[in-house]
Amino acid sequence: MFRDTPLKTKMILYTVLGVFLILTASTAVIISTVTTQEEKLAYQQSVEMASNYANQFDADMKANLAIARTISTTMESYETTDRAEVLLILENLLRDNPHLLGTYVAFEPDAFDGKDAEYINALAHDETGRFVPYWNKMNGTVSVAPLLHYDTSDYYQLPKNTKKDLLTEPYFYEGVFMVSYVSPIIKDGKFAGIGGVDVSLDYVDEVVGEVKTFETGYAFMVSNTGVLLSHPTYNDWIGKKNLSDFGEDELGKASDDIKNGIGGHIETIDPTTGRTVILFYEPVKTGDFAFVLVVPKEEMLAGVTDLRNRLLIISAISILFMAALAYMIARSVTKPISRIVEDFESIAHEAVKGELGVRAETDVEVDFREIPRGLNEILNAVVVPIRETMRVTNALAKGELKERVNVDVQGEFRELEDTLDKFSETLNLIIDDSNAVLTTFQHNNFKRPIRVQGQGDFKLLTDGIEETRLVLYRVTRQRREAEKALLDYARKLEHSNKLKEKLERIINSSPVIVFLWKDEEGWPIEFVSKNVTRLGYEVEDFTSRKILYGDIVYPEDLEKVKIEFARNVEYNCEDYSFEYRILTRSGEVRWVDERTFIQRDEEGEIHLQGVVLDITEHKKAEEALLKMEEVRKKEIHHRIKNNLQVISTLLYLESGNFTDEKVIEAFRDSQHRVKSMALVHEKLYQSEDMISVDFADYIQNLVNYLFGAYSVGDRNINLKLDVDNVFLGMDTAVPLGIIINELVSNSLKHAFLKGEDGEICVRLKKEENGKDGKGTGRLDTGKGIKAGAPGKCFSLIVRDNGKGFPEDLDFRETDSLGLQLVVSLVEQVEGSIELDTSRETEFRIRFRELKYKQKL
Repeated sequence: MFRDTPLKTKMILYTVLGVFLILTASTAVIISTVTTQEEKLAYQQSVEMASNYANQFDADMKANLAIARTISTTMESYETTDRAEVLLILENLLRDNPHLLGTYVAFEPDAFDGKDAEYINALAHDETGRFVPYWNKMNGTVSVAPLLHYDTSDYYQLPKNTKKDLLTEPYFYEGVFMVSYVSPIIKDGKFAGIGGVDVSLDYVDEVVGEVKTFETGYAFMVSNTGVLLSHPTYNDWIGKKNLSDFGEDELGKASDDIKNGIGGHIETIDPTTGRTVILFYEPVKTGDFAFVLVVPKEEMLAGVTDLRNRLLIISAISILFMAALAYMIARSVTKPISRIVEDFESIAHEAVKGELGVRAETDVEVDFREIPRGLNEILNAVVVPIRETMRVTNALAKGELKERVNVDVQGEFRELEDTLDKFSETLNLIIDDSNAVLTTFQHNNFKRPIRVQGQGDFKLLTDGIEETRLVLYRVTRQRREAEKALLDYARKLEHSNKLKEKLERIINSSPVIVFLWKDEEGWPIEFVSKNVTRLGYEVEDFTSRKILYGDIVYPEDLEKVKIEFARNVEYNCEDYSFEYRILTRSGEVRWVDERTFIQRDEEGEIHLQGVVLDITEHKKAEEALLKMEEVRKKEIHHRIKNNLQVISTLLYLESGNFTDEKVIEAFRDSQHRVKSMALVHEKLYQSEDMISVDFADYIQNLVNYLFGAYSVGDRNINLKLDVDNVFLGMDTAVPLGIIINELVSNSLKHAFLKGEDGEICVRLKKEENGKDGKGTGRLDTGKGIKAGAPGKCFSLIVRDNGKGFPEDLDFRETDSLGLQLVVSLVEQVEGSIELDTSRETEFRIRFRELKYKQKL
């Protein structure tokens, strides 16, 4: 039954069925693999986001706890027992750390200085006289008041009982929702009091409330016991609602994990929206808190669903396309076959009637053209020999021996040999040999030559057969070579078409858009891949020249694109890459990375082909990383500055424990050096690029600080500053700041006698052509600047008109730590230093700005 099925139907059925099975299997594997990977990636991104925010809050809490420990450690070693000074230290800490809500200490009765009775109801004291100052910003301004409820509250009683640091559970104090970082003060092994800081949790709600993920995802914070510390929608739940209050079993499991410090995620129903969400939670270890990220499941997996649907659509379209293609192939194959069969039937019908003059139609497809031609050759081979043989036979029968057969004979026509034998026995050998040759012709073998040569008129016959054999041999060989070449070409053409279709599918399904441009005004497009629809355009928009490529380039970037193209053409570049912005049909601005190949023909005409890749998301990620890096650097410099200020304060406090003036002076010199470094980090924190320091402003602040520290107010010593507008990197600014600190301090301490008038001058200039700005060229002395050292060149002069530098003292070999530091730091900045005492005491330093080396 299947043998009676038409060839066209079989071809369509086999092709469509095979393509359907292959595409169905491959699509199922692709959808399963891709959607699984996309889903894992979505979960991994959400977990990483929750972990990053948790680590950020953990770092903040560690920093706050470190401040509390600094207060308690300072109080443990504090021997001055000056309550006013402690109040000042606490106030400065609160003002220097804007994120703090309050700073405080609380001592046991008479544990501070034994004078509680003298301070009853005084400022920062209660009716007991205990030293319990609480600097805070409860009302928006910095003020001090005595601590409350310390006899009963955990923030005091727990450190007292455990003698360990404490981070309290969130609580309301005077109407403010906060946490306290408390550290016990231990003296001689006994509990003497506490030092601590308070941090409002309002900033937690503000920071977490700004966290957004996908379209409607949000975040909040909970305590170790599951109490809400923030919520972007219901602020009245903060501090009151617990995760377990919402009645979901999965939320109860999450609450247990948070209590045990375990991170994870669950799928549950959002009580605020009723939607199915994935809830990711990560512990904040320092405070036993947890950061919770809520992501709607349908939004998180929207990309997975969209990808699966698109793959299904592509598969269905491919099956329909292959069915249509199979139909067209079957039609193109069977149609000429049907025509040839009809010709065979017509010829057979006429041959039965004895009509041998009918011929097959040869105007058919090239692949089938040899069939009707072969049939016509067979008919000619039958009809012509019969007619010619009858004519020659009749002529021979009449004795006309000059008549010869002018056509090939083979097959059954060999029987004509018997008819010709009766005319002459001499023809037997010639006919036998000729028949042997004709037999080889039947097998398309034209290599056997005529061996028996006739004489006279018979020689004409044998020579004619030999010539015909040679012609047929050449024609057959050429025909076979042509057939082989034609088959090779057909196979290559079929492979080329399949490769072209495959490449088009790959390109159209990739994020890369392929273009062919003309090097003309506006860059008209000759070809563009179909996936240009990603930008909202159609292929016809460009190929019809309604839109040129220059029309979609963002106007502000168009000139840069033209310049970059012209530059690469001028330098005979073969290809180049360039990033710029384009406009989609809807007007959206997108970043793209263009890779263009420049080709030149023999006439020098330029042809352009290239690819365009959308890199908008990559650009957004880069901008976000840069902003995060800037915030991180600011925080680092701010914390270094704070730590250096704490060290400076500790040095100042520690100097109070000594009576030896040299020791005190050493402590204060170290304090000034630390202060000079802290000012550098403060200026870096305030700078816009976080790399360079406004050194003119820095010198002004540093010198003013030194004049105040050495109590210049009671002496008539003037300061003269002549400083250019200079910005220096931290690698140069820190050592140079210490150099200025040492030289100015040295002048303030030793240059002037008590009550003596004088002047100190600090001068910093950019050099011009290797000179100091005055054209003197006198600063190239000492060890000198390294040849070829990178960076700009500057000159620094610190001068005073005091009693003068001792003539018998070499400043490079002195025992003074300050001058040793100056010499060492000048070498560090690869500079030179000299001392001029001809008129005044003048230190001249020449140096280059060091290249900033980014620390990894």
